[in-house]
Amino acid sequence: MPKISQLDFIEIKSTSIKESWDENSVWAPTLPCFIVRVTAEDGTEGFGEVASQTWYLGETSEQIRSCLTLYASRLKGAEATNLAAANHVMDKAYSGAMPGGRSARSGVDVALHDLLGKLWGVPVTTLLGGARRQRMDLLTNLYHKTPEEMAAASKTFVERGFKGLKIKIGDVIWKDGFRADSLATEAGFLEAALDVVPRDVFIDADANQAWTNPGIVVRRLERFASASNLAIEQPLHYANIEGHCDIRRRSTIPVILDESVWSPEAAMEVVRRGACDRIVLKVNRVGGLSQARDVITICESAGIGISVDTSPYSLLGDTAIAHVAMTTRGHYPLSCDGHETFIKLADPSIYKGGVDISQGYAELPDAPGLGIEVDWQKLEKIAI
Repeated sequence: MPKISQLDFIEIKSTSIKESWDENSVWAPTLPCFIVRVTAEDGTEGFGEVASQTWYLGETSEQIRSCLTLYASRLKGAEATNLAAANHVMDKAYSGAMPGGRSARSGVDVALHDLLGKLWGVPVTTLLGGARRQRMDLLTNLYHKTPEEMAAASKTFVERGFKGLKIKIGDVIWKDGFRADSLATEAGFLEAALDVVPRDVFIDADANQAWTNPGIVVRRLERFASASNLAIEQPLHYANIEGHCDIRRRSTIPVILDESVWSPEAAMEVVRRGACDRIVLKVNRVGGLSQARDVITICESAGIGISVDTSPYSLLGDTAIAHVAMTTRGHYPLSCDGHETFIKLADPSIYKGGVDISQGYAELPDAPGLGIEVDWQKLEKIAI
């Protein structure tokens, strides 16, 4: 069996182009971003991406760098084809008992999948159990600052063929506090989108944990009860599972959990408690494609839907998450447009191939591994 001869990485600058991501927002305009390379003894290379956000995932560039350095030292000489053993090594090396280091671990796990796919001549979807479809509907995230801008953006993406919109309804509360006018402003964004979006397009109202109180959530949702395409996403703190159960019992609006699902074990607790109708799966938050597949199995066994979401990623990470999304049983729209609508890189030509998003669909290339080429020399020129 081929061994891992080297694991190295490069940090590059990933700058947000989202409408409200600035120094006054909880969403920082510059995000930690690393490209990981795992090389086998025969010279075959696999690539992965570490994308994170300091406020959202509690990870800084320095922390990610230290984790990747640790993983590199522990994985050198390990079997390149044994994904389970490699993940066990990383689990023992850092944060096996508590959340932490998962974005770095995810980047390595993705690179190992890419490497193994190339060694065996199969796409990563095959390693994950097989693709159920060849293309998938798209979803995008909208952070616009006024109801009018939110409505206009919603119409634009629907015209482009997108079948899902994530309307952010927590940023004003995070910025200005939990007040009546903040709640009214957030509800205004949602109302503006619902007024212009047809009912065959999913609208996920994402509060990012900001609404805090189950009773207020239920009361505020009553005005939107007739919207058959609406769901409420993570209105309460990620640890407040019982509160989300309460909302689900009292409201007719489906409940989505996002930040609460940070591991397969956390997903199992959500299932046991009956806390949601759907989850949002972020590959970097759960620690990689291996863990993502475990989460999918748990949720699908319980009849809970799965939406796969960018973190946000560049084209490399978006391609990786598209692979796991294609293996899901349900067909909720996929958010893998981070490389077009979330962030910009100094030199996008570092990539060739990758997931294609056009006419409202995501489609993977027919190639081994992830199906994306990475120009390491160009990466070195834009390294931080």
